[in-house]
Amino acid sequence: MIYQLLVALSVIAASSASLYVEEPSHQKYLWESFKSEYNKNYDTMDLEARRFNIFLENLKLADQRNSEELKAGGSAVHGITKFTDLTQAEFESSFLTSDPAMKGESPAEVDASNNTPDASLGLVDWSGKLTTPVKDQGYCGSCWAFSATEQIESDSMRTLKTSYILSPEQITQCDTRSSGCNGGWTERAYDYVTKAGGIETNTDYPYTSYQGTTGTCHAEKSKFKIGVTKYTTVKGESNMASYVQSTGPLSVCVDASKWNSYKGGIVSSCGTRVDHCVQAVGVDASSSGYWKVRNSWGTSWGESGYIRLAYGKNMCAITNDPTWTTTTKLA
Repeated sequence: MIYQLLVALSVIAASSASLYVEEPSHQKYLWESFKSEYNKNYDTMDLEARRFNIFLENLKLADQRNSEELKAGGSAVHGITKFTDLTQAEFESSFLTSDPAMKGESPAEVDASNNTPDASLGLVDWSGKLTTPVKDQGYCGSCWAFSATEQIESDSMRTLKTSYILSPEQITQCDTRSSGCNGGWTERAYDYVTKAGGIETNTDYPYTSYQGTTGTCHAEKSKFKIGVTKYTTVKGESNMASYVQSTGPLSVCVDASKWNSYKGGIVSSCGTRVDHCVQAVGVDASSSGYWKVRNSWGTSWGESGYIRLAYGKNMCAITNDPTWTTTTKLA
């Protein structure tokens, strides 16, 4: 309750005050605070000057998005994040590289039932119960591999009672039908794990692609812990919510083009161009409810690594390709 109150107060503050002001001393204060909080260092004065100008433009962009949220009736707050010194194009090219054209070559089973979620339940949240801790993909466009890995983790926890933290790096480096740090899709990741015969733990195959270099596959079958036999697509937002309420998380792919400035609250203004894969870990299906979505940008982003999207509006195109997997224990 206290957290929700703080978010509401932040919305009120955002509506009455702009991040961007013309006063140079205020701009300098925000810039120095940003560099200190996110440990930003620049090799040359010219580079820092360029990043400072981008930072100021992003303050204007956050103000614009806050205005859009207020008009849409949402509570999301946009502001200064670790991405505020990147242009929108830089952010999208490094982080939003999921490609819906890269569908899996194995046809998914489809759950198109017409289930109605229970709006009286409030938030049903699986984070910490059927999920591993929030991860950080770094400056590598591997969100698709993280989303797939997290879903395999959740499904093996749910059905096999395991507690493995699995390796997104193995999928990033070894799925030759995808493009590593340059993008991919969750269904291709599932296909890779099925054909390879399984996936290793993160301890055995740690993540090394933080700076955007994919690296070379070195998977060892003797270390595989979990296999995937098939995946299922869930159709429709109500059916998705019913599944999450009754069963567990879903891998989802969304439009995250406005997420670089997200600080907290429930998003009610978003696009429909799918470019990022994450995991829906909870849902409140009431009339003022929301999806709780786990991202892979570390805990310093958003609400400790999570974002909330307004429920019942296909917000950020969350219904585009929700999936879960059938897993087997290998060791």
